[in-house]
Amino acid sequence: MGSLIHVTAWERVSLWRRVLCAFARVGILIAFVGVLIELLGPPISIFFTARWEARKLPGVKVAPRPLADYSVSDASGTALSYFGYEFDVPWNASFKEKAFSKNGIVQIEFESGQNVTFIVPKNQSGLLTEIVQDESMRMKNLQVVFGDLMNRSPYDQQAALLNTTPSSIRAFGPRAEAIRGVTLLTIKAIASASGLETGVFSFQLPDKRGFQIGDPQKSRRVDLEVFDIGGHHVEIICATAKDGIRLSQPELNRILKSFHLGLAGSSGAPPAHTAALRN
Repeated sequence: MGSLIHVTAWERVSLWRRVLCAFARVGILIAFVGVLIELLGPPISIFFTARWEARKLPGVKVAPRPLADYSVSDASGTALSYFGYEFDVPWNASFKEKAFSKNGIVQIEFESGQNVTFIVPKNQSGLLTEIVQDESMRMKNLQVVFGDLMNRSPYDQQAALLNTTPSSIRAFGPRAEAIRGVTLLTIKAIASASGLETGVFSFQLPDKRGFQIGDPQKSRRVDLEVFDIGGHHVEIICATAKDGIRLSQPELNRILKSFHLGLAGSSGAPPAHTAALRN
Protein backbone atom coordinates (compact mmCIF):
# COMPACT_ATOMS: atom_id res chain seq x y z
CA MET A 1 0.00 0.00 0.00
CA GLY A 2 2.96 2.32 0.58
CA SER A 3 3.67 2.43 -3.16
CA LEU A 4 0.23 3.91 -3.74
CA ILE A 5 1.08 7.09 -1.84
CA HIS A 6 4.82 7.30 -2.57
CA VAL A 7 5.63 9.89 -5.24
CA THR A 8 8.44 8.66 -7.49
CA ALA A 9 11.14 10.71 -9.19
CA TRP A 10 9.56 9.88 -12.57
CA GLU A 11 6.36 11.67 -11.51
CA ARG A 12 8.14 14.80 -10.33
CA VAL A 13 9.35 15.53 -13.86
CA SER A 14 6.02 17.00 -15.00
CA LEU A 15 2.46 17.73 -13.87
CA TRP A 16 0.81 15.36 -16.35
CA ARG A 17 2.84 12.47 -14.98
CA ARG A 18 1.70 13.29 -11.44
CA VAL A 19 -1.96 13.52 -12.58
CA LEU A 20 -1.71 10.25 -14.52
CA CYS A 21 -0.23 8.40 -11.56
CA ALA A 22 -2.81 9.91 -9.20
CA PHE A 23 -5.62 8.56 -11.39
CA ALA A 24 -3.88 5.18 -11.54
CA ARG A 25 -3.58 5.04 -7.75
CA VAL A 26 -7.27 5.94 -7.29
CA GLY A 27 -8.25 3.27 -9.82
CA ILE A 28 -6.18 0.62 -8.04
CA LEU A 29 -7.66 1.64 -4.68
CA ILE A 30 -11.22 1.46 -6.01
CA ALA A 31 -10.54 -1.94 -7.54
CA PHE A 32 -9.05 -3.16 -4.26
CA VAL A 33 -12.05 -1.95 -2.26
CA GLY A 34 -14.37 -3.55 -4.82
CA VAL A 35 -12.64 -6.89 -4.45
CA LEU A 36 -12.92 -6.66 -0.65
CA ILE A 37 -16.63 -5.89 -0.89
CA GLU A 38 -17.16 -8.77 -3.31
CA LEU A 39 -15.27 -11.21 -1.10
CA LEU A 40 -16.31 -10.06 2.37
CA GLY A 41 -19.61 -8.26 1.77
CA PRO A 42 -21.88 -11.35 1.39
CA PRO A 43 -20.36 -13.30 4.31
CA ILE A 44 -20.61 -10.28 6.60
CA SER A 45 -24.20 -9.71 5.48
CA ILE A 46 -25.06 -13.38 6.10
CA PHE A 47 -23.38 -13.29 9.52
CA PHE A 48 -25.36 -10.26 10.71
CA THR A 49 -28.62 -11.45 9.12
CA ALA A 50 -28.43 -14.71 11.08
CA ARG A 51 -27.75 -12.85 14.33
CA TRP A 52 -30.56 -10.39 13.60
CA GLU A 53 -33.02 -13.25 13.05
CA ALA A 54 -31.95 -14.79 16.36
CA ARG A 55 -32.42 -11.50 18.18
CA LYS A 56 -35.84 -10.93 16.61
CA LEU A 57 -37.04 -14.52 17.26
CA PRO A 58 -34.87 -16.39 19.80
CA GLY A 59 -36.69 -19.62 18.93
CA VAL A 60 -34.64 -20.02 15.74
CA LYS A 61 -31.68 -20.90 17.96
CA VAL A 62 -33.49 -24.05 19.12
CA ALA A 63 -32.68 -27.34 17.36
CA PRO A 64 -34.53 -30.66 17.85
CA ARG A 65 -33.62 -32.95 20.73
CA PRO A 66 -34.74 -36.60 20.97
CA LEU A 67 -38.02 -37.00 22.83
CA ALA A 68 -37.26 -38.60 26.19
CA ASP A 69 -40.76 -39.35 27.49
CA TYR A 70 -42.83 -41.86 25.50
CA SER A 71 -45.35 -42.66 28.25
CA VAL A 72 -48.98 -42.75 27.12
CA SER A 73 -52.07 -41.44 28.89
CA ASP A 74 -54.57 -44.21 29.65
CA ALA A 75 -57.48 -41.86 30.36
CA SER A 76 -60.74 -42.52 28.53
CA GLY A 77 -60.81 -40.56 25.32
CA THR A 78 -62.29 -40.06 21.90
CA ALA A 79 -61.47 -41.82 18.64
CA LEU A 80 -61.41 -39.40 15.72
CA SER A 81 -61.27 -40.01 11.98
CA TYR A 82 -60.75 -37.29 9.37
CA PHE A 83 -59.61 -37.31 5.76
CA GLY A 84 -58.88 -41.03 5.91
CA TYR A 85 -56.70 -40.82 9.06
CA GLU A 86 -57.57 -42.08 12.53
CA PHE A 87 -56.23 -41.17 15.98
CA ASP A 88 -57.28 -40.98 19.63
CA VAL A 89 -57.36 -37.96 21.89
CA PRO A 90 -57.36 -38.51 25.68
CA TRP A 91 -60.41 -36.32 26.31
CA ASN A 92 -64.04 -37.44 26.27
CA ALA A 93 -65.89 -34.16 26.77
CA SER A 94 -68.40 -33.04 24.16
CA PHE A 95 -66.90 -31.06 21.31
CA LYS A 96 -67.66 -28.90 18.29
CA GLU A 97 -65.94 -29.35 14.96
CA LYS A 98 -65.46 -27.16 11.95
CA ALA A 99 -64.15 -28.82 8.81
CA PHE A 100 -62.66 -27.21 5.72
CA SER A 101 -62.67 -30.27 3.48
CA LYS A 102 -61.29 -28.54 0.40
CA ASN A 103 -58.29 -27.32 2.37
CA GLY A 104 -57.74 -30.54 4.32
CA ILE A 105 -58.29 -28.84 7.69
CA VAL A 106 -60.59 -29.63 10.60
CA GLN A 107 -60.79 -27.85 13.95
CA ILE A 108 -62.10 -29.63 17.06
CA GLU A 109 -62.96 -27.70 20.24
CA PHE A 110 -63.59 -29.69 23.41
CA GLU A 111 -65.74 -28.19 26.17
CA SER A 112 -63.06 -29.27 28.64
CA GLY A 113 -60.75 -26.63 27.11
CA GLN A 114 -58.55 -28.56 24.67
CA ASN A 115 -58.44 -27.69 20.97
CA VAL A 116 -57.10 -29.79 18.11
CA THR A 117 -56.46 -28.62 14.56
CA PHE A 118 -55.79 -31.43 12.10
CA ILE A 119 -54.16 -30.48 8.79
CA VAL A 120 -53.39 -32.61 5.76
CA PRO A 121 -51.20 -30.50 3.43
CA LYS A 122 -52.24 -30.58 -0.21
CA ASN A 123 -48.62 -30.76 -1.29
CA GLN A 124 -47.11 -33.94 0.13
CA SER A 125 -43.68 -33.41 -1.39
CA GLY A 126 -42.30 -31.29 1.46
CA LEU A 127 -42.45 -27.74 2.76
CA LEU A 128 -39.47 -26.48 0.76
CA THR A 129 -40.79 -28.04 -2.44
CA GLU A 130 -44.19 -26.49 -1.75
CA ILE A 131 -42.64 -23.04 -1.35
CA VAL A 132 -40.83 -23.35 -4.67
CA GLN A 133 -43.80 -24.79 -6.56
CA ASP A 134 -46.41 -22.38 -5.20
CA GLU A 135 -46.71 -19.82 -8.00
CA SER A 136 -48.46 -17.32 -5.75
CA MET A 137 -45.33 -17.08 -3.57
CA ARG A 138 -43.04 -16.40 -6.55
CA MET A 139 -40.15 -18.27 -4.95
CA LYS A 140 -39.13 -20.49 -7.85
CA ASN A 141 -35.61 -19.02 -7.78
CA LEU A 142 -35.09 -20.72 -4.40
CA GLN A 143 -34.86 -24.06 -6.21
CA VAL A 144 -31.20 -23.29 -6.93
CA VAL A 145 -30.62 -22.23 -3.32
CA PHE A 146 -32.17 -25.39 -1.83
CA GLY A 147 -30.22 -27.62 -4.22
CA ASP A 148 -30.41 -31.33 -3.40
CA LEU A 149 -32.93 -30.71 -0.59
CA MET A 150 -35.59 -30.46 -3.29
CA ASN A 151 -35.10 -34.16 -4.09
CA ARG A 152 -35.29 -35.32 -0.48
CA SER A 153 -38.27 -36.56 1.51
CA PRO A 154 -40.66 -34.21 3.34
CA TYR A 155 -39.22 -35.46 6.62
CA ASP A 156 -35.65 -34.63 5.55
CA GLN A 157 -36.74 -31.17 4.39
CA GLN A 158 -38.38 -30.48 7.76
CA ALA A 159 -35.33 -31.83 9.59
CA ALA A 160 -33.01 -29.55 7.60
CA LEU A 161 -35.22 -26.57 8.41
CA LEU A 162 -35.51 -27.22 12.15
CA ASN A 163 -31.81 -28.10 12.56
CA THR A 164 -30.72 -24.80 11.02
CA THR A 165 -29.62 -22.35 13.70
CA PRO A 166 -27.47 -19.20 13.64
CA SER A 167 -24.54 -21.21 15.01
CA SER A 168 -24.86 -23.84 12.26
CA ILE A 169 -24.42 -21.26 9.48
CA ARG A 170 -20.80 -20.83 8.39
CA ALA A 171 -20.96 -17.31 6.99
CA PHE A 172 -17.33 -17.44 5.80
CA GLY A 173 -17.54 -21.01 4.52
CA PRO A 174 -18.74 -22.15 1.07
CA ARG A 175 -20.99 -19.40 -0.32
CA ALA A 176 -23.79 -21.71 -1.52
CA GLU A 177 -24.08 -23.43 1.86
CA ALA A 178 -24.10 -20.12 3.72
CA ILE A 179 -26.84 -18.67 1.50
CA ARG A 180 -28.93 -21.83 1.88
CA GLY A 181 -28.44 -21.72 5.64
CA VAL A 182 -29.60 -18.13 6.06
CA THR A 183 -32.55 -18.79 3.72
CA LEU A 184 -33.62 -21.80 5.79
CA LEU A 185 -33.23 -19.77 8.97
CA THR A 186 -35.52 -17.06 7.58
CA ILE A 187 -38.15 -19.65 6.60
CA LYS A 188 -37.83 -21.24 10.04
CA ALA A 189 -38.54 -17.88 11.64
CA ILE A 190 -41.61 -17.33 9.47
CA ALA A 191 -43.11 -20.82 9.29
CA SER A 192 -42.41 -22.33 12.70
CA ALA A 193 -44.97 -22.48 15.49
CA SER A 194 -45.14 -20.06 18.38
CA GLY A 195 -43.93 -22.71 20.85
CA LEU A 196 -40.60 -23.10 19.08
CA GLU A 197 -38.67 -21.28 21.80
CA THR A 198 -39.91 -23.69 24.50
CA GLY A 199 -38.37 -26.72 22.79
CA VAL A 200 -38.32 -28.92 19.70
CA PHE A 201 -38.25 -32.70 19.98
CA SER A 202 -37.77 -35.45 17.42
CA PHE A 203 -39.71 -38.67 17.89
CA GLN A 204 -39.30 -42.10 16.33
CA LEU A 205 -42.00 -44.79 16.47
CA PRO A 206 -42.21 -48.11 14.60
CA ASP A 207 -44.61 -46.78 11.94
CA LYS A 208 -44.00 -43.04 12.05
CA ARG A 209 -41.54 -40.32 12.96
CA GLY A 210 -41.52 -36.56 13.13
CA PHE A 211 -41.13 -33.51 15.29
CA GLN A 212 -42.89 -31.99 18.25
CA ILE A 213 -42.65 -28.21 18.35
CA GLY A 214 -43.31 -26.92 21.83
CA ASP A 215 -42.88 -28.23 25.38
CA PRO A 216 -46.31 -28.84 26.98
CA GLN A 217 -44.90 -27.88 30.38
CA LYS A 218 -44.00 -24.42 29.05
CA SER A 219 -46.38 -23.75 26.17
CA ARG A 220 -50.15 -23.86 25.76
CA ARG A 221 -49.70 -24.89 22.12
CA VAL A 222 -47.80 -27.86 20.72
CA ASP A 223 -47.44 -28.74 17.02
CA LEU A 224 -46.97 -32.35 15.98
CA GLU A 225 -45.42 -32.85 12.54
CA VAL A 226 -46.06 -36.51 11.72
CA PHE A 227 -44.54 -38.47 8.82
CA ASP A 228 -45.62 -42.09 8.41
CA ILE A 229 -43.74 -44.88 6.64
CA GLY A 230 -45.96 -44.44 3.58
CA GLY A 231 -44.63 -40.91 3.05
CA HIS A 232 -47.78 -39.16 4.27
CA HIS A 233 -47.37 -35.93 6.22
CA VAL A 234 -49.93 -34.36 8.55
CA GLU A 235 -49.87 -31.66 11.19
CA ILE A 236 -51.75 -31.93 14.49
CA ILE A 237 -51.91 -28.71 16.50
CA CYS A 238 -52.93 -29.15 20.14
CA ALA A 239 -53.73 -26.17 22.34
CA THR A 240 -55.65 -25.18 25.44
CA ALA A 241 -58.22 -22.40 25.61
CA LYS A 242 -58.57 -22.24 29.40
CA ASP A 243 -55.98 -20.97 31.85
CA GLY A 244 -56.42 -23.89 34.22
CA ILE A 245 -55.99 -26.55 31.53
CA ARG A 246 -52.55 -27.76 30.48
CA LEU A 247 -51.41 -30.32 27.97
CA SER A 248 -49.14 -33.17 29.06
CA GLN A 249 -46.59 -35.27 27.22
CA PRO A 250 -48.48 -38.54 27.85
CA GLU A 251 -51.58 -36.96 26.26
CA LEU A 252 -49.61 -35.95 23.19
CA ASN A 253 -48.04 -39.41 23.03
CA ARG A 254 -51.53 -40.93 23.05
CA ILE A 255 -52.31 -38.98 19.89
CA LEU A 256 -48.99 -39.86 18.24
CA LYS A 257 -49.03 -43.57 18.96
CA SER A 258 -52.65 -44.03 17.92
CA PHE A 259 -52.35 -42.06 14.68
CA HIS A 260 -52.60 -44.15 11.50
CA LEU A 261 -53.99 -44.18 8.01
CA GLY A 262 -57.44 -45.78 8.16
CA LEU A 263 -58.95 -48.30 5.77
CA ALA A 264 -60.87 -45.57 3.94
CA GLY A 265 -57.70 -43.61 3.31
CA SER A 266 -55.65 -46.62 2.24
CA SER A 267 -58.32 -47.88 -0.18
CA GLY A 268 -58.86 -44.55 -1.85
CA ALA A 269 -62.46 -44.24 -0.57
CA PRO A 270 -63.90 -40.81 0.33
CA PRO A 271 -62.41 -39.35 3.54
CA ALA A 272 -64.18 -40.22 6.76
CA HIS A 273 -65.45 -37.63 9.24
CA THR A 274 -66.42 -39.51 12.37
CA ALA A 275 -65.88 -39.38 16.09
CA ALA A 276 -66.68 -41.89 18.80
CA LEU A 277 -65.99 -42.28 22.51
CA ARG A 278 -63.32 -44.82 23.40
CA ASN A 279 -62.51 -46.11 26.86
